[in-house]
Amino acid sequence: MNRFNRLFSVWNMVFLAAIIVLVLLVVYPMYSIFQASLISADTGEFTWDNYLSIFTTRFYRRCLWNSIFLSGLATVFSVIIGVPFAFFTTRYKLPHAGLLKTLGTLPLILPTFIGAEAWLLLLGRNGILTQLFHSIGLNTPSIYGWQGVVLVYTLQFFPFVFLMVSAAINSVDRSLEESARNLGASPWRVFRTVTLPVVTPAIASGALIVFCMSIENFGVPTIIGNDYKVLAEQAYSEFVSEMGGNPSMAGALSTVLVMVTLLLTVLQKLWVERKNYAMSSLRPPEIQPLSPWRTRLAWLFCAGVVFVSLAPFAVVLVAAVTKTSGPVMYYGQFSLDNLAVALQAAPRPILNSFFLATTATVIGMFFGMAVSYIVVRRRGVAGYTLDLIMMLPLVIAGSVLGIALAATYNKGPVVLTGTWVILVLAYFVRKTPFSVKTTSALLHQIDASVEEASVNLGVPPLLSFMKVVVPVMLPGIISGAIIMWVTTLAELSSTIVLYYGPWSTMTVQVFQYIGSGDFGPASAYGAILILSVIVPLFLLNRFLGRDPMQSL
Repeated sequence: MNRFNRLFSVWNMVFLAAIIVLVLLVVYPMYSIFQASLISADTGEFTWDNYLSIFTTRFYRRCLWNSIFLSGLATVFSVIIGVPFAFFTTRYKLPHAGLLKTLGTLPLILPTFIGAEAWLLLLGRNGILTQLFHSIGLNTPSIYGWQGVVLVYTLQFFPFVFLMVSAAINSVDRSLEESARNLGASPWRVFRTVTLPVVTPAIASGALIVFCMSIENFGVPTIIGNDYKVLAEQAYSEFVSEMGGNPSMAGALSTVLVMVTLLLTVLQKLWVERKNYAMSSLRPPEIQPLSPWRTRLAWLFCAGVVFVSLAPFAVVLVAAVTKTSGPVMYYGQFSLDNLAVALQAAPRPILNSFFLATTATVIGMFFGMAVSYIVVRRRGVAGYTLDLIMMLPLVIAGSVLGIALAATYNKGPVVLTGTWVILVLAYFVRKTPFSVKTTSALLHQIDASVEEASVNLGVPPLLSFMKVVVPVMLPGIISGAIIMWVTTLAELSSTIVLYYGPWSTMTVQVFQYIGSGDFGPASAYGAILILSVIVPLFLLNRFLGRDPMQSL
C-alpha cells in the first residue's frame, strides 16, 4: 500500500508541475492578452470598444471575413483532393501506392511560406511559367491575392484529410460491406450507406484541422496575399506598431481568432460524437483491383497531386544554385553564390535554428513522456484537464501565442522578451502536443500490470517507468521528437513575433529576403531548410520503418 501511495505521490507532483508549466506558458499569457484587449489604449479604463471596432469597422470586418473565406475555401478543396486520394491509395490496387502515400504526406512538414516563395518563382511577375506563357502569347493566372493563398493552403494541408480518411477506411469491417452486397445493394449504395458514414467523422476532423491551420497561417498571406489582409497578419501588424504602447487591438484580434477556432472545434466535436461509429476492424477491407483504364486514371490523379504539391519545392532547390540578381533568376546559369551567403557570410541563422529546435525538442520529449503517462494512466478529471490544456496550443495561432508570450513576459519579475529562452518556450509549448499524441498511442498498448509488478519488486516508480515503459514507447518517442524538430525548424508565425536580431532563424531570413525581393538568398536558406526537414524523416523511415506522419 505504501508503494502504491508513493507511486501516486510521485506522479501527483509531475502532474502539478505539468499544469504549472502549461498555465504559465499558455493559459496565463492568453488571459493576459484577453485582459489587455479590454483596456482602452487612450484612457486605460475597461472597455469593449476594441471588439466593437472589429465588427463595426469595415477594414477589420474584411480581415475577419477574408480569414474565414480563405480557410473555408482551402478546406473545401482539401476535402475534394484528400478524400479520393485516400480511397485510391488505401482501397484500390495502384502501382507504387505506398510511395504515393509517403510522398503525399511530405507537404505537411514542408514550410508553407517556402511553398509561397516557390509559387512566386513559378507564377510571379518574373516566374518561370509566367515568362514561358508570355513567350507564346498567353497570360497566366495571377498568384497574388486570395487565389494564390488558397492554392498554397490546399496543396500543403490536404494530407490532413488524406491521413485521417485513410485510417478510417482501414477501420471499416469487411463483413459489413459484404453483408450489404449479399442483400443486393449496389456498389454505390454500399458506399453511401456503409462506408461513407464511417469515414464522415474522419473527413470532418481532417477538414477542421485544415481550417485551423489555414486561419492561423501568417506567412503565406503576407508573402502573396498583397492587400488581402487576414486576422493573423493584422494582429501581428497591430502588435508591432504598438510595441511602445498598449497592444489592445492586437489582443482583441488575437482573441477573436482563437474564439473562431475554438467554436468550430467544439461544434465539430459535438457533431462527430453523434455521428461516430465503433468498428472492431477484425476483417479490414480488402484492397480491390480496378479495371486498367480506371487504374490509370486513379494513378494519374494521385501522381498529379503529389507532383503539383512537391514540384514547387524542387524549384526552390534549383533556385538555390541558380545565378540571381534580386528578383531576377537566370535559370540555366549555375552559381553557388546564394549558398555561400547562407553558409559562409551569414551562417548564424542556420546555427540558431538548429540550436533552438534541438533545445525545444529535448525539453518537449521528456515533458511529452510525462504528460502522456498521466493522460493515459490517470484517467478522470486530472488526466482530461491536462490533455485539454496540452492540446490547446494546436488551436492557437503561432502569431497569437507569440504575441501573448511577448506581452506577458515583457515586464515584471520575469522578463523573457528579447531572449532566446522565449523562443524555445514558444516552440516547446506549440510542438509538444505532437510528442504527446505519438507516445500516448503506444502507451495504451502497455499493460499497467507490468509496471505495477516492477514497483512491487521494490523498484522506485520513476525508475520502473524508465526501465519498463520507456523502452516500449521508444519508437513513438523518436517519431514524436523528429516531428517536433522538423516542424520547429519550419516555424515562422511565433518566431517572427518573438525573435530579436542575434537570434534570427532560417525562417526569418527566408521571410525577410522574400519581402525584399532577393529570391536567391531566400532560396538558399529555403533549400537548407527543406533538406534539414526531409533527411531526418527519410532516416526514420529507412532505419525504423516508421512513417512519423501516420502516427499523428
